[in-house]
Amino acid sequence: MRRYIVLLLITGILWAQTDFDILILKNGTTYFGEYSKIEEEIVYFKPQNAFAFQPISIKQIQTLELKDGRFIIGGESSNKGKYFLFCCILAVVFIVLIGGTGSWRCVDGCGGGGGYVPGDTVPIQ
Repeated sequence: MRRYIVLLLITGILWAQTDFDILILKNGTTYFGEYSKIEEEIVYFKPQNAFAFQPISIKQIQTLELKDGRFIIGGESSNKGKYFLFCCILAVVFIVLIGGTGSWRCVDGCGGGGGYVPGDTVPIQ
C-alpha cells in the first residue's frame, strides 16, 4: 500500500509543474510562472513566488512556453517532453505492479534449478 502512495505522490509532483508557463533564459536559468504580455522588445513574466511581473528583454530569452504547450518564443511545437514524462510514469507504474507480486525477486537462493556445477561437493546419501 505504501508503494501506491509514493507512486501517487510522484505522479502528482510531475503533473503539478505543468500548471505554469515556462521561461528559459539563454544562460540556462529556468523559471516557472505566469506570462503576461510582450511590449516591443520586453516580455512581462511573473515567476512562481514573485509578487509582480518582471520585465525581461527578448534578447535574454531562449524559450517561452505556455502551459497549454504553445511556444511564444523559440522552441519547437513537439511533444517530446510529454512523451518522456508519460513513459517515465508508465515505467514506474509497471515496476510497482510487478514488484508488488514478488514474482521477480529472489528470496532463497536464486539458483538455476538446484543442479551441481563442476567443483561442487556432492553430498553422499
